[in-house]
Amino acid sequence: MLIALASESLPVVDIDNTIFLQALLFLFLLVVLNFVLFQPWLEVKERRAKRIGGALEDAAELRERATATERDYVARLAKARDEAMTIRSDRRREADEQEAAIVGDARREAAASLDARKAVLSREVEQARAELSGRVDSLAQNITSQVLGRSA
Repeated sequence: MLIALASESLPVVDIDNTIFLQALLFLFLLVVLNFVLFQPWLEVKERRAKRIGGALEDAAELRERATATERDYVARLAKARDEAMTIRSDRRREADEQEAAIVGDARREAAASLDARKAVLSREVEQARAELSGRVDSLAQNITSQVLGRSA
């Protein structure tokens, strides 16, 4: 119990004239630390925040430019693809027209050649008929004499 009474009678913190000295030292230390530690730390923190903010703004701007460039690229690619398809269809149409012209010319030439051959064959048939019709009587007499075995 003595211990309990002794602790109750003694104050935990003595308030005397040293409190003013402690307050003065605290304020002095606060001023010195403000100039030596706090202000430089706040300046570094502010510069870092500005750099990060600037980098984020730059990144956003670069993203926008990349998106615009991609849209432009996609549009140009689609335009080039459409032009290529148009050129391809034009070339195919021209090739089909040339093919039709060549086939038409070949058919006309074949028809003309066939008609010429038919005309030549028709003339040859007529010549052969004319030649044979003049010789029919003599051939008939020869065949008859050979079949009957007598001469006419």
